[in-house]
Amino acid sequence: MPSVSTLSEAQGAEANAVRSDQPAVLLVEDQEQIRDLIGALLTTRGLAFDEASCIADARALMAARHYDLLLVDEGLPDGSGLSLLQEETPGSPLVVVITAAHDFQTAVRALRNGAIDFITKPFGVGDLIRRVDRAVEIGKSRQRLHQQARTLETLVKNRADELSRVLEIDEVHDSTVLALGAALNLKDHETAEHCSRVSENSVALGRVLSLSERELQTLRWGAYLHDVGKIGIPEQILLKEGPLTAEERVLMEKHPLMGHELLRSIDFLATASDVVLSHHERYDGTGYPHRLHGTRIPLRARIFSIMDTLDAMTSDRPYHVASPISTAIAEIGSRAGSQFDPEIVESFLSAPATTWRVQR
Repeated sequence: MPSVSTLSEAQGAEANAVRSDQPAVLLVEDQEQIRDLIGALLTTRGLAFDEASCIADARALMAARHYDLLLVDEGLPDGSGLSLLQEETPGSPLVVVITAAHDFQTAVRALRNGAIDFITKPFGVGDLIRRVDRAVEIGKSRQRLHQQARTLETLVKNRADELSRVLEIDEVHDSTVLALGAALNLKDHETAEHCSRVSENSVALGRVLSLSERELQTLRWGAYLHDVGKIGIPEQILLKEGPLTAEERVLMEKHPLMGHELLRSIDFLATASDVVLSHHERYDGTGYPHRLHGTRIPLRARIFSIMDTLDAMTSDRPYHVASPISTAIAEIGSRAGSQFDPEIVESFLSAPATTWRVQR
């Protein structure tokens, strides 16, 4: 357990007063000494907080007010603090789990169930401060994403009202989708051509499968915007050279949830958001974010995942040289029933290789 005497490292005459623009925090910890230490550190960061020593008290506080951030001990007198994790929804609090250092599997389970980080006991004051600051920044990024969604929704409605008198409504929608894609391209410069190819190829495969024109339009939009949630991923992770750490990977794997949250509030893109949410699911149930299996994965997402893999394999990337399209097609065929829907793979294999647009 950290020594209270080390608290002086984090305190000073410049300690911030609690600011109204900071997130509301709930600290759930049954050991009084640790609770007092963490509480003092939160105060030095200008964070207002309430505290509870058990799950029952925490639930009572959460019923009475909204919290932006929960710091939750995994081992509480009345059960596991992981029970306080909620399904990620707009406005749900971010969760940082406090766990014993030897219980790494609990920390991993917490991250998979929606926690954004974990702190192991005994912890250092500096490490705790860094993780709390990081959680606050993630919360602010999520708030910005929500604000972007509201702003985009307003812009879409206003633009549709202004242009519908001279343009077909689908043209208005198409231009809006391109604008959203351009916003992502500002962060990831490899995105534009990739999005264009996978969108075009997904529609081509949809035609092989005899989808209606309206379904093809929805597939086109969803495929083009499949990675729009990366707008909410910090650039130091998004543009990192080399492999991600386990914690960075957990954050990166939240981009389908962020993208879905962004698009579902825009009326004409709500149905296209199923591609965004499920484009990393696998037919065998080992994908993310919800580990959907088989036909529980939306059809449009099952179509898109094949074309996304085709484009990844036939494009030059920092970590591999582009493969010939024949090699990529054979590899996709070998993954039928594991990564991909075997019936859709069969339709994909039935089309000539010239059907698909690849990087030149």
